[in-house]
Amino acid sequence: MKPHDSEIQEIVSTAEESETRAWLLTYADMITLLLTFFVMLLAISSLDNERFEDIMHSIQFTLGASTAPGGQVGRINVHDVKQMSLSQPTGSEMDPLLKDIRKTVNLKDLDDVLMVERQGNRIIIRTKGQVLFKSGSATFSRRAKKILDEIARIAKHYPGYRLHVGGHTDSRPIHNAKFASNWELSALRATAVLRYLISKGVNPRHLTATGYADTDPLVPNTSPENMAKNRRVEFILEKIPGY
Repeated sequence: MKPHDSEIQEIVSTAEESETRAWLLTYADMITLLLTFFVMLLAISSLDNERFEDIMHSIQFTLGASTAPGGQVGRINVHDVKQMSLSQPTGSEMDPLLKDIRKTVNLKDLDDVLMVERQGNRIIIRTKGQVLFKSGSATFSRRAKKILDEIARIAKHYPGYRLHVGGHTDSRPIHNAKFASNWELSALRATAVLRYLISKGVNPRHLTATGYADTDPLVPNTSPENMAKNRRVEFILEKIPGY
């Protein structure tokens, strides 16, 4: 039995309609891809350099840009980051916190004792251990309070940052009536700094203190000069999420 003309025409129309729909789907996919491409171009062209650096630092920190001291993988080695004098441009001229630190260092003549590093939303201020404390002691030096007063002022002026205080020693063992090891010495130094900052009005809820002993050296403890570099106190200013 042969199909009627109307049935043949209906079959042809259905086939043509299917072909048209397939073409429209392909065309729609192409337009969507082009739109996505142009949006990407626009985003790249308007990307702020400082924001780009922050993104790259975050990616490096997440993936582990290098192997940290002790062989732990998955954290960026902060000692691979270029160190900068606080009185020199940091590449982030519009950052109010960094500008304030530079101004403070210049006015207070602290350029010879403080160094700074920036890692994404964190700023590390490093001071030599002998600047704040006497050798083998947790007692402040004469110059210590001048430096800590400026750290306290900065911390109070920027309440959106959490301040981590870290005490570090060299690898030479210590054992006396007051300190059983470098762990006690570094922890007591960090705690002494924390207590002083609190006495100057810094919010204690935004402060932490940790003693690292000799577990995170800047350089190998192979010479008196290197050991002097490793004896230090670090102030890590970290942006509080959502603040």
